[in-house]
Parts: sequence; C-alpha cells; structure tokens
Amino acid sequence: MTTTVRERIGTVVTLAGVAAAGVSVRHTAEHVRDDTYRMPQARLGVGHVQYHMAREALITTAAMGALVTGVLAGPGRDPALWRAMAVISAGHCLAMWSAGAVTGRQVPNRRAGRTHMASTAGLIAGVALLRPRER
Repeated sequence: MTTTVRERIGTVVTLAGVAAAGVSVRHTAEHVRDDTYRMPQARLGVGHVQYHMAREALITTAAMGALVTGVLAGPGRDPALWRAMAVISAGHCLAMWSAGAVTGRQVPNRRAGRTHMASTAGLIAGVALLRPRER
C-alpha cells in the first residue's frame, strides 16, 4: 500500500474513531445536568459525580482535539507527534474500557458498547495506519 493511500485511509479511519468518541462524550456531558446522577451520600458533595463527568467530557474533548491536530499535520508528521497521537488514542481507549474493572460492567447498554467499539477500532487502526514510515 502506498504512503498516500495508507495516509488517506488512516485519516478517514482515525476521524471516524474521533466521531464515535464524540458520541460518547456527548452522552457523558448530558449526565452533568441529569439529577439522577446526584449522590446525596457522596462525602464531597451531591454533585461530585457530575463534576467528574464534566471533567471527563472536557479532558476527552481536548485530547481528541490534540489527536485531530496530529491527523491534520499530514504525512510529514514526525515520529514524536505520532507517538503522542498513539498515547492519546491508547489512553482514551483504556479509560473507556476501564469501567469493567470498577463496576463489573464494561458498558451500560448495547448502544454504548457499539459506540465504544467503533471509537476503539477507529482510533487504534487509524493511528496505526498513520505511523510514519522509516526514513
């Protein structure tokens, strides 16, 4: 596969993964104003869970923005930028699937599972395709 074709496919697949991540971020952000996520028994305040959801949505949005910046750098991106993209993608995917270890459930429902799978597949495969060739 030529570098140009690999770059184009990697760009499309990565951006599809970012779009799927955006769906997940939107759902998380919607919980910030949802009173069913308030916990009166929380030691740090009834809205503490909502605070964490807001923080997660903002951090993920910033990480995806940085990832898109790397994608837009094009085929001339250097290995250090690609490594940063790989770390962002891996960190996002690991965090997204970490719920199973904490709650015993990976995702709250099938729709979320499909979104998480699409995001994971897009980010990991896309960034792998964008890896700079050895010079």
